[in-house]
Amino acid sequence: MSFLISKTTFQHFLHCPKDAWLKLHRPDLKEQFSFSEFELHLMEQGNEVESLARDLFPGGIEVSTRGEHAVEDTLRLMASKTPAIFQATFIHDGYIVRNDMLAYNTDTGLWDLYEVKGTNSMKLDQKERDHITDIAFQVSVMRRAGVPLGKAHLIHLNKEYVRQGDLVLSELFAIEEVTEAVEGRIPELEPKMEAAKEYLLRETEPAGNCDCLYATRRNHCSTFAYSNAEVPEYSVHDISRIHKTKLTNLIEQRIYALEDVDPEAHKLSEKQTNQVHAQQRKFPVIETEEIRSFLDSLVFPLHFFDYEAYAPAIPAFSGYGPYKFIPFQFSMHILDAPGGELRHVEFLHEEFSDPSDAVARKLQEIYTGGSVMVWHETFEKTIINVNIAKRLPQHAAFFERFNAAMVDLEKIFTSQHYIHHGFKGRTSIKKILPVLGEGFSYEQLAISEGGQASNEWWRMVGPTITPEEKQQIAENLKTYCGLDTEAMYVIYKHLTDVV
Repeated sequence: MSFLISKTTFQHFLHCPKDAWLKLHRPDLKEQFSFSEFELHLMEQGNEVESLARDLFPGGIEVSTRGEHAVEDTLRLMASKTPAIFQATFIHDGYIVRNDMLAYNTDTGLWDLYEVKGTNSMKLDQKERDHITDIAFQVSVMRRAGVPLGKAHLIHLNKEYVRQGDLVLSELFAIEEVTEAVEGRIPELEPKMEAAKEYLLRETEPAGNCDCLYATRRNHCSTFAYSNAEVPEYSVHDISRIHKTKLTNLIEQRIYALEDVDPEAHKLSEKQTNQVHAQQRKFPVIETEEIRSFLDSLVFPLHFFDYEAYAPAIPAFSGYGPYKFIPFQFSMHILDAPGGELRHVEFLHEEFSDPSDAVARKLQEIYTGGSVMVWHETFEKTIINVNIAKRLPQHAAFFERFNAAMVDLEKIFTSQHYIHHGFKGRTSIKKILPVLGEGFSYEQLAISEGGQASNEWWRMVGPTITPEEKQQIAENLKTYCGLDTEAMYVIYKHLTDVV
């Protein structure tokens, strides 16, 4: 079976060669490298951005065929000097490229290349997987295929743009000419392209570990577990903020399990040492005085609070820019006094409109004073509240007071006042809750994480949803967001019991 090396496959190769080979040759491993629902939605948003950017090129025609037929259709459109070609396709020497836009320049008689990215900035030199590399790959293949190329451009979202009324595409998109940067990248890129072709087209599976063995967990490829079966699920790759040099030293000594790590010999930091010792001793470390001090600073009534929000690439409402969060839901569990009964208040916006004013008004009905407990306060305090106040200045005084009352419960764990091997070095509420709250878990929920909640809300307020589906999604969203704030109460209650 023959394979063509696409831009995406080449990107995978640059990140992890073996992972790229497996994606091509081992479809039976698909479950290990399938995209999450949230990742699929990001790709959908990217497609939406590209589709909208096409409106910048009047008279453009899309090549809808594939393979050699697409190449033939592309050449036919070029011969007739079509103003712009979408998905222009070229195959040469084992490589294939499909352009976002190829526009005919009547002044030069050449074809200018445009690459669309659903980001709000131009990314450069990011581990070789940046936008310039994407364009340079295309230019290299197209030149070999004999395409008379002119200038290269990058189209991305303008992070300064704020929608007011109808979308203004000329302001929403930023177009940057990147020809010089692309030319500078090609000489170093083409040898890597040849190496990728030689590696990826071999018939036998590359032996041994993949390159991600030397990377931290967040940078692992999707087939890491397959290629590195000897590495435990919780390993040295999970040591908090571990430097690449220290991780490399551990890997070269074939030390994968935290139980085998000597913190002193490997010069781990205090926090890293605490994490390793927690796993080795299987005994929690609890700084009761620090926790007591934290709890004593709280003012009743306590409000356990959480937002859910959606950040579309294309601003949906006035006052928003690209990827600015729309706060569509909140949950609040309230404890009026120590040992009192917990009560719950919630809000869910179920229409396709900006929820900001309704959120602000509902919060002002509920909140009269007392500590507001959140998890990772930057999101609620800065990303949501500050931006609501900017859009709706009439509510600015309330949100200033609301933010001033905010207390971040996560800091107990990021500060290592409570360390437990069950947290696996993480401080997300989804890692803490199952350990400290027996019987509480997100695993059985229809919606179990924030990205999924965002996607479901967007679907719920869309034009094609049925009333039955809308009702079910609303119930699922309320259950999920409600567990977030109940989880904070459960963890708070555990802490009070401990001290």
